[in-house]
Amino acid sequence: MRRIRLFLAALFTVGALAPLAAQQAVPTYRILVVNDDGIRAPGLAALALVLQAIGNVTVVAPNENQSGASQSLNTRQPIFREDLRLSNGLRAIGLTATPATAVQIAVKNIMMPRPDLIVTGINNSYNLGTAVHLGGTVGAARQGAMEGVPSIAASMASTAVPGDIIAAAEEVLGVARRLKQYGLPARTFLNVNIPPMPQGGYKGYQVTRQADTRGGDETFAEAKHPGTGATIYWSVYKEGGIAPEGTDIWAVQNGFVSVTPLAIDDTDTKTLDQVRGWFK
Repeated sequence: MRRIRLFLAALFTVGALAPLAAQQAVPTYRILVVNDDGIRAPGLAALALVLQAIGNVTVVAPNENQSGASQSLNTRQPIFREDLRLSNGLRAIGLTATPATAVQIAVKNIMMPRPDLIVTGINNSYNLGTAVHLGGTVGAARQGAMEGVPSIAASMASTAVPGDIIAAAEEVLGVARRLKQYGLPARTFLNVNIPPMPQGGYKGYQVTRQADTRGGDETFAEAKHPGTGATIYWSVYKEGGIAPEGTDIWAVQNGFVSVTPLAIDDTDTKTLDQVRGWFK
C-alpha cells in the first residue's frame, strides 16, 4: 500500500508539472464575443460564460441596443469605451459603436494577437432567410469573416423563455467546438439559429441553406406623438413564415438547431454570363 501511495504521489508531481510546460508551448484559444442587443443583454452573458469551456473569452459589445444595424460602421463620431462587468461577473468592454465596428476595434485595438474565433449573440430574435442581411448579429459575424477570423452568428427565437438561454448557449458551444476542431474556409462564417426548447429537448443540429424569404412579417404601427402631434411609426415584427425542408426556417420550426454556412461574396454566379452578354 505504501508503494502505491508513493507511486501516486510521484505521478501527481509529474502530472502537475507537465501541464505547465504544455501551457507554455500551446497557445490559448482566444474568443471574442460581440452582440447587437447591447452589453447588458442576458444572451451575451450566457454565451460568454459557456464559451469559457474551450478558450479565453473577451467581451466587446455595443453599449446600447443596435438591433437592425446590419454591418453598418461608425465613421463620423468618436467612440467611447466603458470597462464594466456583466451580470454574471465577467469583465466586458462596452463601446458606443455598431456591432461591426465593435468587431473592428476589438480585432485591431484590443485583442493582441487577434482572436482565433468570433461569436456574436445570442440575439433575442431569429436571423433567418433574407433577414441575415438586416441584423447586427450576422453583420458582426460577417465583419469578423472579412477580418480573416472564423466567425459564428447565434440567434434564438424571441418566444423562447429565459430558461432556454443557457441551453441555447450550450448548443452554440457545440458548434464552436466543431469549428475549432475542423476550421472553416476563408471568407465564410456560420449562422446558427436555436428554436424554443421542444418537449424532450432539441432534435439536434441540421445543416441548412438560407431560405429565400425573411422568416417573419414586419409592419409599422402609426400613431401621433403625445407632445407634438407629429406622426410617428413603430416597427412591429412577428416571426414566422413558410419555407421548404432543408432551409433554416424549416429547421427551427421543426425543433432543430439550424447551422447555415454563409459566404461574404454575394456574387450571383448563375447570372454572370447573362449579364456579360449585355456588354458584348
